Amino acid sequence: MKRLKVNLFLCIVGVVLLALLAPAVAQAQAVWSVVPSPSPGPSVNDLNGVASISANDVWAVGDFINASGASQTLTEHWNGTQWSVVASPNPSAFHNVLHGVTAISTNDVWAVGWFNNAQDIPRTLIEHWNGSSWSVVTSPNGSKGSNFLFGVTAVSSTDVWAVGEFNNTSTLTEHWNGHTWRVVSSPNGGTRDNVLNGVTAVSATDVWAVGDFLDSTSTSHTLIEHWNGKKWSVVASQNPVTGSNTLNAVQAVSASDVWAVGQTSTQTLIEQWNGTQWSVVASPNLTGNNLLRGVAIVSASDIWAVGFVISSVGEQTLIEQWNGTSWSIVSSPNPSSLQNILDAAAADPSSAQAWAVGNFVNDTTSVQQTLTEFNP
Repeated sequence: MKRLKVNLFLCIVGVVLLALLAPAVAQAQAVWSVVPSPSPGPSVNDLNGVASISANDVWAVGDFINASGASQTLTEHWNGTQWSVVASPNPSAFHNVLHGVTAISTNDVWAVGWFNNAQDIPRTLIEHWNGSSWSVVTSPNGSKGSNFLFGVTAVSSTDVWAVGEFNNTSTLTEHWNGHTWRVVSSPNGGTRDNVLNGVTAVSATDVWAVGDFLDSTSTSHTLIEHWNGKKWSVVASQNPVTGSNTLNAVQAVSASDVWAVGQTSTQTLIEQWNGTQWSVVASPNLTGNNLLRGVAIVSASDIWAVGFVISSVGEQTLIEQWNGTSWSIVSSPNPSSLQNILDAAAADPSSAQAWAVGNFVNDTTSVQQTLTEFNP
C-alpha cells in the first residue's frame, strides 16, 4: 500500500511538472522561419511595412521594379496558408512606393508612401483597401516640393494618422477624419532634415510619432512627438551617443508603456515611455553595424524588434525579444549569404503570432526578393 501511494504521488507530480513545462517547451519551439512570398519584379522587390488583423489576415506593402524599370506599388496578403500579390494602383508612370500599412478591419486597411509626379517630384501617396480592391485616396502635401509618408496608424475608421517629411527639412503629419485627409501642423526638432519614420496610437488623444533630425554638424538626433488631441509637441528623448541617433518605429502597449526602436552609429537603440519620460533600455548587439527597423507587440512581456546587421559578410537579419525584464537576440533565418534585411514587424495578440518583412538577394539569380519571416 505504501509503495502504491508513493507511485501515485510520483505520477501526480509528473503530470503537474509536464503541465508547467509544456508552455515553456512550446515557447522554445516557436522559432522564426522563412515563409515563401511572391516577388513580381524581375530584379528588385521589397516589403517595407506589415499589419496583422488576425492569424489568417495579414497585409504587407512595398514596391518592385517592373521589366520597364518603373517602380510599382506592391501589396501582398496572407490568408493563413500563403502570401499572394493583390493588385494596387500606381499614379505615376515611373516611381511608386508604399512604405507603411495599418489595418482597422478586414475591409478597412490603409497604406502610405509616395509617387513621383510628371515633374519627377515626390508627392504623398495614400491607398485604401475596402475589402475588395485597393484605390488611391486623395492626400495633401506639405509643400510644392518633395513629400514622403513613411508610417501610418489608426485609432478608428474615422481617425487615422500618417507621418513623414516634406522638402527634406520638415516633419509632415496628416489626419483622416472619415472623409478627407488634411495636413496637421507639427513641430521640428531642429532646423535641418526633420523626419518622422513611425507612428502609433493609444487613443484619439494619445498618439506618438518618432524619427530624427540633423543638427548644424549633420549629426542626427532622436525626435519624438506627441499628439494630445489638440496639437503635436516635441517630447524629450534620449541620445545615448555623441554620434548618430535615430528612431525608426514605435508601438504602444498602453498609455504608460510605449516602445521606440532604431539605432545609434553602430548599435541598436531601444527607448521606452513609462508615462512620464523616455529612457534608454539596454539592448544586445552583434558584431557590425546593428539597425532596428520595426517593433511589434504581443503583450507587455512579449515584444519583438527586427532589423539587420551590416558586417564584413553583408547584411544578416536581426530579431530581438523583450520578455518583460530584458531584451535578448533570437535566432532568425537568412536565406541569402549576402543580403538579408528586415524592415518592419507586426503581431497578432489574439494568437501571439508575429511577422517580419523585408528583402533578400537570391544567391543564384542575384534578384532582390521579398522576405517574410514568421513566428508562430
